[in-house]
Formats: sequence, structure tokens, C-alpha cells
Amino acid sequence: MATTSEPAEVRDTQDGAGAERGEVAPGVEGVLGYGDLAAEHRALTEGCAAVDRSWAGRLEMLGEDRGRFLQGLVTCDVEAVSPGGGTYGFVTSRKGQVIADVRVLALEDRLWLELPAGRAEAVAEHLAAFKIADRVEIAPLERVPLTVAGPRAAAVVAAAEGAEPSTPTAARAVSGESATAAETETASGGAERSAPPWSHRAGSVGGEDVRVVRRGLVGVEAFDLWVAPEGAERVWEALVAAGAVPAGFRALETLRVERGIPRWGAEFGPETLPQETGLEEAAVSFTKGCYLGQEVVARIHYRGGVNRRLVALRFPAGSEPPAAGATLLADGRPAGTVGSALRAPAAGRPLGLAIVHQRAAEPGTRLEVAGGGEAEVAEVPR
Repeated sequence: MATTSEPAEVRDTQDGAGAERGEVAPGVEGVLGYGDLAAEHRALTEGCAAVDRSWAGRLEMLGEDRGRFLQGLVTCDVEAVSPGGGTYGFVTSRKGQVIADVRVLALEDRLWLELPAGRAEAVAEHLAAFKIADRVEIAPLERVPLTVAGPRAAAVVAAAEGAEPSTPTAARAVSGESATAAETETASGGAERSAPPWSHRAGSVGGEDVRVVRRGLVGVEAFDLWVAPEGAERVWEALVAAGAVPAGFRALETLRVERGIPRWGAEFGPETLPQETGLEEAAVSFTKGCYLGQEVVARIHYRGGVNRRLVALRFPAGSEPPAAGATLLADGRPAGTVGSALRAPAAGRPLGLAIVHQRAAEPGTRLEVAGGGEAEVAEVPR
């Protein structure tokens, strides 16, 4: 039976709006959509959508050794991040393979870790296995992420927070003075747009304290609002009132595949090396020093390469997308498996992503889908 970590109140609100629920990862339930995928996709690409991502794996790390401890177990440079900043990387095994990808947010007295759906417990156990005399505590994170994404995401966040009369912009408006360019940008959400990915700040939406995170690897402008579960309903309602269209997992997946962004549990997993994911530049630091699996990852980077890489797939117009995990054949030989495949409204045909052998990775290569069907390899959008 699938489990869900959605707060009960926001669940009731979403159900009242027609939410359809199902598995977003093995054993993890979430909102798949609200009955109109095309409208949700338009909101993500042309306006702003709100997505309850309570399905995300979540941990927090406390204790004075937290940064040094985590630094030795992930590919990103945690110790280079100051409070209010964040980074993206991989939790790797001794063989350099990807146990999970992780978004690390640094707060004054703790680290927040966002992980793939259903992976928090496994990652917590993996990290705990390396604790010896380290002053660090690994615990569930009692916050949930509500994501707003789309070209108007920053403006919706600004509207949901509201302008306090004491802010310089509001005070000048009352007195008839002109706001400075920087103040105007902040009031319209422009300052949020220029913030680096994974940077974050405290905020207030719907009377609830939130942490507003500038999100990366979505394919459009996006922000996470992390809120205590009991306040999620009020934040959700404030975002919708500010102009965000409720959307679900399917819409996010469609955008992700269109924009060529791989996902742990779909395109890559525990048998994948970082360089095979196409995310090496975003996720791996080659200057930070040692971490678990670093020797393997560095040797590939400096001395050789990998035999597989991420590619985009284009399926014939009018065809049905193949099932995830379907074998891809090149000249009759297995070359990889379909990671994701779905109908893409913007493309007018099914699209997909896969990690395939280099011999089958050149754009224009024709692949056979085992069991029927074909695919053409295309460049991964950047």
C-alpha cells in the first residue's frame, strides 16, 4: 500500500479541487493531477503552477560536525555553502555509484536534505553507518515543500507574501516618491529571479512561516516554500489565490522530460555513475577533496570516460509511449532501457529520456523498442 506524507488539511483542500492520487515512486503516493494535464502544462510553461511535493524525501542534520560529516559522503562541496545557500549533488557508494541525488540547504544550525521520493530512510541508514565519534544527528525533516513554477513564479511568491506597509517600496508609494529600481525589482519578484539556485530566505505566506528556496533543475523558474505540515493548507490557498494553478506530478514529469532533466528512480539509480547522468557539471565538485567513491568518480573524469550517457528520445507522432524499462535495441543489440516516456503537448509526439551505450547515443540514431515500436535519439535540451 502506498504511503503519503501530505498534511491532512491540504489533502482535503486538493481533493475538493479534483485531485487524482497515485504512486509517484514505489510505495509513495502523491497528487498526479487535477484532470486537465494540458492546462497544468500551460501553467508551468506560460504562467505559474503550484505543486504539492510532500512526496519528496526529507532529512535534517544537526550537530557541530554536520558539514564536515556530510562533506565526506556527497559529491558536492557542502563546506563551501554558507547559511542561506545550498547546493546539489549525489550521495555515492564506495564504487562511486549514485545512491540518491540530494539538495542541501544550509541554515544557521542545521542542514536540510531533500531526496528522491521514498529514499529518506535508506539514505539516513547509509549516512548513519559512517558515524563514529561525529557530533551529528540525522532526523526526519518536519517540513513539506510546496513548489511554484513557471514564468510568473517569482511574481506569485511576491503576491502571496504581500507587501508590508513598512517596506521602502510601500512607504514611497504612500508618500508619492518613486521607488528605486532595486526596490521595484524586489516587489515584483525580480530579485528572486536573480538569486542563485538553492539560495533561500525566511518568509511568511498565509500567516505561516516559510522558507523560500530558489529551485534549480526544474526547466522553468521555480521556488519551493517549505512549511510546517499544519500550515500547508493556508500556504497552498494563498498561492492559489495569488494566481498559481494547481498541478500535479504528471505535469512536472512532462516538463522535466521536455527539458531533458533526468530523475533518480527513472533515468538513473544505484547502478549509475555520476558522469552517466548528464548532471556532472551541476552535481560534482572536483576540487573539494575526498568523499566516499571519489577515487572512482575522479578517475573517470581525469583519465577516461563512461560507456553510457543520457539521451533524449523522440517517438513517432501518433504512437503510444513505451513503458518505462522497455529495452532499447541498436542493430539488434541491447543499448539501454527507456527511463521515462510520455505524451508531450508542446512536441506533438511522445518524448522520452534514457541512458544508453555510447554506440547508440549519436543524435539521429534509430533504435528499436523491444516488444514493438521505434525511437530516434535526439540531443538532450540544455
